[in-house]
Amino acid sequence: MIEVNDIVQVNPEYETFGGCMVVVTELKTWGIQGYLQSAGVPGQQYIRLKFADIEPTGGKAIWVPT
Repeated sequence: MIEVNDIVQVNPEYETFGGCMVVVTELKTWGIQGYLQSAGVPGQQYIRLKFADIEPTGGKAIWVPT
């Protein structure tokens, strides 16, 4: 079961963000909303993904932006 602040990985075949780690911020009926952090880029990039396009990693984000 995926929860808020879980870290999921995007399917490698998914567009630009394939293979990226995403911190879950919201659960939806169809998937998740979350963000990824890019080195050297200020702020976060938010993304919405269907459950079919992600895999749970078992990790939790400790420091999350507020």
